[in-house]
Amino acid sequence: MSAMSMLSVWTEGAVAVHTNYTVAAAMLVVSLVVGAVALSAGRLLSPKRRPPQENPAPEYGGRTGHKTWVQLRLRYAVVALLFIAFDMEMVFMFPWAVAFRSMGLVALIDMFVFIAILAAALAFAWKAGAFDWER
Repeated sequence: MSAMSMLSVWTEGAVAVHTNYTVAAAMLVVSLVVGAVALSAGRLLSPKRRPPQENPAPEYGGRTGHKTWVQLRLRYAVVALLFIAFDMEMVFMFPWAVAFRSMGLVALIDMFVFIAILAAALAFAWKAGAFDWER
C-alpha cells in the first residue's frame, strides 16, 4: 500500500470521526439551549417571590390556615403491597408452566405448596381486615 493510499484512508476515517463528533456537539448545544430556554421561561412565568415581611419563616410560630396534622390511611398501601405479592406469583408460575412436563410430579407438588402459602397469606390478610375499607 502506498503512502498516498494510506493518507486517503486516514483522511476518510478522520472525516467520518469529525462528522460523528460534529453531530454529538450539535446535539449537546441544542440540549443546553433547550434547557436554558425552559429554565428562563419558568423564571419569567412563575409568580414573583413575596417580601420576607409577608412570608415569615416556619419557625416564626405563626398559625397555619388549615389543619396540619392529618392521619393517613394505610389501607391503600397494604392493598398495593398485597397486589405486588400476588402479582409476583405469576413470575414463578410462568416458568413452572414451561418446565412442568419435564419435571413431573415434583413440580406439581412444589406448585401446590407455593399456592398453599399464598392462600394462607391471603386468608391472614383477609382475617386481619386488610380488605375492609370501612374500618
